[in-house]
Amino acid sequence: MRRGRRSFEIGAPESGSVDLLDTKGRRTELVRLASWIPGNVVRSPGSPSPVIFRDVASGLLRVVHSTMVIRFRPSVPARRRRAILGGFGFGVVRRNDFIPDQWIVRHPAGRYAGEDLIEIANRLTGLDEVALATPSFVSQYRRQAPPSILPQEWHLGGAGLNVPAAWMHTTGDRKIVVAVLDDGVDLAHPNLRESLWRNPDPGAQDRIGRDFFLPDDHPDHFNPCPKKFQFPYDRTKGNDIHGTACAGLIAAGGIGQGSVGVAPGCQLLPVKIFHGDALVPDERVADAIRYAAVHADVLCCSWSGGESPDVRLALEDAGTLGRGGRGSAIFCAAGNDGGKVAFPARDANAIAVGASTCLDLHAGYSNFGPQIAAVAPSSGGARAIFTTDVSMAGRGFNPDGLHTNRFGGTSAAAALAAGTGALVLSVHPGLGREELKGLLQATADKIGGGYDAGERRAKLGAGRINAGRAVEEGLNRAAKRE
Repeated sequence: MRRGRRSFEIGAPESGSVDLLDTKGRRTELVRLASWIPGNVVRSPGSPSPVIFRDVASGLLRVVHSTMVIRFRPSVPARRRRAILGGFGFGVVRRNDFIPDQWIVRHPAGRYAGEDLIEIANRLTGLDEVALATPSFVSQYRRQAPPSILPQEWHLGGAGLNVPAAWMHTTGDRKIVVAVLDDGVDLAHPNLRESLWRNPDPGAQDRIGRDFFLPDDHPDHFNPCPKKFQFPYDRTKGNDIHGTACAGLIAAGGIGQGSVGVAPGCQLLPVKIFHGDALVPDERVADAIRYAAVHADVLCCSWSGGESPDVRLALEDAGTLGRGGRGSAIFCAAGNDGGKVAFPARDANAIAVGASTCLDLHAGYSNFGPQIAAVAPSSGGARAIFTTDVSMAGRGFNPDGLHTNRFGGTSAAAALAAGTGALVLSVHPGLGREELKGLLQATADKIGGGYDAGERRAKLGAGRINAGRAVEEGLNRAAKRE
């Protein structure tokens, strides 16, 4: 297995492929794996055996059980919806908590599974009344593990994001919330406690966030802290230690000689979606994005996975659910494979962030392509990134301390970019998410040279994000709107 990747060792033979379609004609090629089921795929009583596919584009696993996600267009009358579902014998299992027109459906006898369910999804996708139809996959996701180790908090200075210049105007407005969608955030960490989001609704169950890996009725569903650990405890693989490091880069308070985030004055909303290396239902990842968009101005997604139609639509939904219709900005890690930009970073509704080094060069591991919006400082040169680590004894990148010098990759870059976005929105909350993306690109440092006529490079996008210039431009644009 390559370093920096989260993947299963798959030795199963393959037995044919099938395409999953979406309403815009895009295809996701899936190859069926014969006679092999990973140990953490659970079969529900009375359900057909799960069918395992490999997503050709990402190489990750997609598991089909017996349920399907379907979203009707709002104008479709109830009678027509019942007729469409009845044509396949589907019954409604439940309605989506965030999108009333989206349902989970299933044949009561568990008649459909595997390729049959994909074929039905494709047929439904071809109907004018249907906005989304896909098997309710349980999928493997990949968090971007740090590829190198070196201390020093250089990434905030003039050789990095130029954060001190931004802090002359703001260290972040408490009203701006950044959601960290990952494997949990250490709620007890002394350098993060004061930055945690508190639900303003005193009657809400989600006081600090939610754990979408666990069912809604699980007693720990509203506790988004890290939960899964296994030896060796200092590796991303198998351990919930990744989200705490990302959170620190965004809004750590710098308490007790600890690390400080880009936007320590903003709030952190922990949204847990991973549990060690367990496969994750696409439906839950998609709903985690929708939930975060309802409550947060900025979303940080330092991970990648197969191109799920439901997740893809959730990224689009975040453009209307968030910030009174202005859209929540979604910063995504480009990936650490040195190849094409991964999903969801390559989605048009995301802000794809690559990594640059302390030498003002493209980090060799950082994925690249035309989708890269910009880069942010990270590991890969002479220095790496210093940030918060889980505070549980014997756990984390640095099992003996509260902080680590072992973080980096595009995970760190995406978190730093998300923190910068939060600073800009602190001085100009009226920006839409596309306006914010354009502003960050327009004020980026053109490191490396060799930009084309549009001042872009496949590896560096618009250049390295400059927090100081971005905040100043945000102030200028806000003044012009007054």
